Amino acid sequence: MGQPRHAKRSKRRRHPGALGWLVLASLSGLAPVVWAQSQPAPFTYTPLPGSTSTLRPDNLPVDGTEPGAAQGNGKPRGGKKKGAAAAVTPPRASASASATGTAAAADDTGFGSADDSEFGSAPPPVATIKMHGYTLAECLALADRNHPAIWAARARLAYVHGQLDEAKWTPFWNWSASSTVGVIPTINGTNVYSSTPATALGTSFFSQQLGPFFTFDISGTLPIYTFGKITEAKEAAQSNVRVTEWDMEKTRQQTRMDVRRAYFGLMLARDSKYIINDVTGQLDKAIKNVADKLAEDDKTVEDIDRIRLETYRDELHARTGEADKGERFGIAALRFMTGVQTAFDIPDEPLKRPVNSLGPISRYLTAARLFRPEVNEARAGVVAREHLLEYQKAQFFPNIGLGLGASYAVAPTVVPGANAVNISGLNHFIAPTFGVGVQWGLDLLPKKARVSQAEAQLEETRALERLALGGIAVEVEQAYGSALEASTREASWEAAEHRARRWISIVDDAIDLGTKDERALNEPLRAYVNARVSHVYALMEMNVAFSDLARVTGVDDVAPASQ
Repeated sequence: MGQPRHAKRSKRRRHPGALGWLVLASLSGLAPVVWAQSQPAPFTYTPLPGSTSTLRPDNLPVDGTEPGAAQGNGKPRGGKKKGAAAAVTPPRASASASATGTAAAADDTGFGSADDSEFGSAPPPVATIKMHGYTLAECLALADRNHPAIWAARARLAYVHGQLDEAKWTPFWNWSASSTVGVIPTINGTNVYSSTPATALGTSFFSQQLGPFFTFDISGTLPIYTFGKITEAKEAAQSNVRVTEWDMEKTRQQTRMDVRRAYFGLMLARDSKYIINDVTGQLDKAIKNVADKLAEDDKTVEDIDRIRLETYRDELHARTGEADKGERFGIAALRFMTGVQTAFDIPDEPLKRPVNSLGPISRYLTAARLFRPEVNEARAGVVAREHLLEYQKAQFFPNIGLGLGASYAVAPTVVPGANAVNISGLNHFIAPTFGVGVQWGLDLLPKKARVSQAEAQLEETRALERLALGGIAVEVEQAYGSALEASTREASWEAAEHRARRWISIVDDAIDLGTKDERALNEPLRAYVNARVSHVYALMEMNVAFSDLARVTGVDDVAPASQ
């Protein structure tokens, strides 16, 4: 974590900055919302009858701290120049209300004053709640936990884990059971003589004396040898789990890249707003000095000099909306990706160059071949397809298994024995039986077609693996070149910024000595603005390039850490 911006910003940004808003619309976010407690002019507090509360508007803390908080914990961020706190401003009383006596009624209620100038002299509101500034590491951790894309990837992983469990247990749970419950007429007789005619179950069924019956059967098969079907199916399911794990890692790395891009874009937007304020302050001072000299009829300046400075200031004001738009976009994107919808902000720090340094390109190429999720996903996919092919080939062979079964039936109104009705099987109990059997499907031609399909899918996956290995090399080269170019550009613009700042200091000293007038500030101001905006933009692109290099190599340590 660097030092807060408001602690040293006045020294390091005493000269005008730049307009770094060229790509803010796609990279940045929203200004922080800070709760504030306003203190209107004269306010009379009347406690409720019987109330012992001492918390009233005129004894709230006025130093920017939260009530009951330790000193300094609620210090507002920045001052007038930064304007980071969004305060609640009481409405002014209208002139018409004053004329009709409404202002007097406002005085009676304690919410205003008849004198508009007296109302305006109320102390400014102070921030009482300071939002937590989420660092880059915290934003990444929250995105890993809350981003919807990662949740979807976790659900896909849970689904393939269920497929793996199914492949493990299905071969051993080929069991079925059946049961029947009903009513049947009374059937009597012996093996020699049947007193119940065969028509008992016919048209006169419901005219007979009925009784219940119940049957239960269970049967199943335990595999003994399947010629590799069980093993290949389980291995294919396990490989599919690895494929989905690498797919989730790919989603995670892409999400982290998006978080970093939005985070650095938001920092760029904040820097751009400070640059605009710095430059505007310098221009306002120069315009005022020129206007004073013109009022004194100083012949060293002309009205065209004031117009030139005012035109430049108008150009800056026209750009402020772009910085605000980029800031809103960036903070909205971070809120969505982190899942923090309220009281979200980032530390008020300027952009800095990454602490990491670029190594040789061979290091990143090797890391990509080893750790890139797409490559490992393709490798796991090849293994899964190979096992599926072997499974389809094993379908040509039979399954040898052990068959088990048992049966039970009971009918109290049926006399056991063979009789004319021939339903004596309703009263029996068959002990568990077993036997070795063979099951062999003879659909050989469809099985051959399925083998051809599996071979084609395996060849496709191998081609995708070669594509991944070749494609990542191109991506690594491109990301490495972008990071190297951004580093070189950042160093050059930093030197140009320091020279322009020194130029402005020389001109300021000359103006103070009277050897130059404010017209001399126009050219160094423009040079500094251009150098500063280019430097800040190069810093943002450098951080984004390092982040992209971490994504294409699969090594997260390559990316910049918290600023």
